[in-house]
Amino acid sequence: MKIKMGIIKDIVDINDRIDNSYNGTCFAYDWFLKLKKSNKILRIYDNDKLIGFMPIFSSNNPNKVIFQSTMYIPYGGPVLFDVPTEERHKIKYIRSIEKELINYLQKKYTELDFSVDTKITDIMPFIRSGFTIENRYTYKLDLGIGLENLYEKFGHDRRKDIRKAFNKELKFIVDDKMKYFDPNEAMKWEKNYGSESTVKETEKYIKKTLEKERGMCFVALDEDIVIGGVHIAWDKNTAYILYSYYERKNDDIAIAFLYYKIFEYLIANKIVRYIDFEGSVFESIEDWNISFGAYQERFYNLHWNKLGKTYPNIYDYGEK
Repeated sequence: MKIKMGIIKDIVDINDRIDNSYNGTCFAYDWFLKLKKSNKILRIYDNDKLIGFMPIFSSNNPNKVIFQSTMYIPYGGPVLFDVPTEERHKIKYIRSIEKELINYLQKKYTELDFSVDTKITDIMPFIRSGFTIENRYTYKLDLGIGLENLYEKFGHDRRKDIRKAFNKELKFIVDDKMKYFDPNEAMKWEKNYGSESTVKETEKYIKKTLEKERGMCFVALDEDIVIGGVHIAWDKNTAYILYSYYERKNDDIAIAFLYYKIFEYLIANKIVRYIDFEGSVFESIEDWNISFGAYQERFYNLHWNKLGKTYPNIYDYGEK
């Protein structure tokens, strides 16, 4: 195994290769990386064969620091084009890649903060190399079981919310032109964080997912008034719930109704097999996700720095 620095254009048909990879997500597509001003990648070779790559997300000091915030980039880390099917060989293969990545990263950078996706479950090489491991969970649904079976798994309160929404005759709008969806409303939660991202950046990303047919906006209308909105992005296999908002007095009803109709939309149009609620460290949000019958998947944020600084507040994000 060996690692070489490169740029996105080095890999021909990179988005197709991501879609057909072992673990690639829409957060590694070339246009997404460009939106994040992250042109550099680490190319991963086995002998002379390109077997994967890792996006290098930009920071205030891109020559010394890799920084990925899961608030805006849910999954990062290596994208592996193929892995052995036999479990023992797969574990050894992924570990050999991780060891080579660690060796390269720790020599070149002074600080590292990035996540791996839910398929990268063996992180022992990172633990042995002194990384601080932040255990996170996301929640997913298998849309392949059909809408009726999904609905049967919803909690009592969610089914009640959805019945109320239908009784109120809420309208469901597939907003492919972003006529109704308001990114300003969707980004109000950012005020709790003092984050550097802007509504314009978010709007640009949402519009790009619509343009690339890798995302959609949805809104709920009550007598032609928008009472909730949700944006999702997707890759070949999974859709991710990224941005949402609702009018407070219609809170659970609007979002529960939108989620139900989004599941219906994805199934009817055969877009993806899975939907990912995009993980949270907050119990209230986790409880909401679980109430749809979602199952839990683990992923990891990985932290390391050359000076040996500790990470005592890795979960201290404030309530979203």
